[in-house]
Amino acid sequence: MSIMNGLSSVLGGITKIRPMQKLGNNFIKNPEKALAAATVTSIVIKDGIGCAMYVTQSLHNKKIPDEKRKFVAALDLTNGVLMIAAQIAMFLAMRKYSGKIFDKIFQKSFNPVNKSNAISRFRMKANLLGETVYKKLVGGKKYDEFKKTATDVFKFCLDIGAATIIGKRVIVPLIATPLAGKVKNLMNKEDVKKEDKNSQKSPAPAMKGNEQKSEPAPAHKLDTGSTNLLDKYKQK
Repeated sequence: MSIMNGLSSVLGGITKIRPMQKLGNNFIKNPEKALAAATVTSIVIKDGIGCAMYVTQSLHNKKIPDEKRKFVAALDLTNGVLMIAAQIAMFLAMRKYSGKIFDKIFQKSFNPVNKSNAISRFRMKANLLGETVYKKLVGGKKYDEFKKTATDVFKFCLDIGAATIIGKRVIVPLIATPLAGKVKNLMNKEDVKKEDKNSQKSPAPAMKGNEQKSEPAPAHKLDTGSTNLLDKYKQK
C-alpha cells in the first residue's frame, strides 16, 4: 500500500504541472489533434533514443575494424536523422490534406443531400426518438458530430500511416541507400589519400635479397705474370 500511495502521489503531482494541464485541455478541446501529435511525438522520441544507442554501439563495437567504426556510426546517425525528419515532414504535410482526402473519398456518404435525407428520416421517427434527441437530429448537430468523428478517425489513421509507413519505410530507404554509397566512396577516397601520404613520408627500404655481394675472384684466375706451364720449362 505504501508503494501505491507513493506512486499515486507522484502521478497526482505530475498532473498538476502546467504543461500536463495544458495537454489535458488540448485532449478535451480537440482529442484527435492532441492524440495524433502525442503519437507522433512518442514515435520520434523512440527513434531518437534508438539512433543514439545505435551510434554509441557502433563507435564502441570492437568487432568492427577501427578504421570503419566512424563510417558505420555516420551511417547510423544519418539514417536516424532522416527517419525523424521524414516522419515529422510527412505528418505535417498530410495534416493539411487528410481532411480534403476524406471529403473526396466519402463525398457520396457525407453531402448536403444525404444530410437533408437523414433529417427527413429523423422527423418521420420523431415519436420514437423523443423530443430532446429529435431536436438535436433535426438541427443537424448529430449528423455533423458523426461526420466529424468519422473524419477525425480517418485523419488520425492517414496521418500516422503516412508518417510511419511512407516517411519511415519508403522515403528514408530511398534516400539513405544511395547516400550510404556516396559516404562509403568518400571514406574510401580519404583512406587512399592517407595511404599515399604515408607511403611518401616513409620511403620503401632496399630489398636485401636483390643486393649482390662482390666475391673475390679465384686464385687461378688472377694474372700474376707467370703460369705453371712456363715454370716447367724454366731452366734451373
